[in-house]
Amino acid sequence: MKTRITLKIIAKELGVATSTVSKALRDSPEISQETKDRIKAFADFYNYRPNNLALQLRNQQTKVIGIILPQIVHHFSLQ
Repeated sequence: MKTRITLKIIAKELGVATSTVSKALRDSPEISQETKDRIKAFADFYNYRPNNLALQLRNQQTKVIGIILPQIVHHFSLQ
């Protein structure tokens, strides 16, 4: 199984902070263009994809509807 690359791995490899990697991938104006380009190139090379479950937890929006059924009756016959 292939290991998924994370923000922490990118930060460690490039010698920057995790927050710098996060801001660069979100195209924040606080990060220099040179640093953004370097981080984005590294992330593209290793096919970085954000973890959707982690993003949903952070935003506190899972966009999932739960349904509670009091009783499920499934009639069938074996003939």
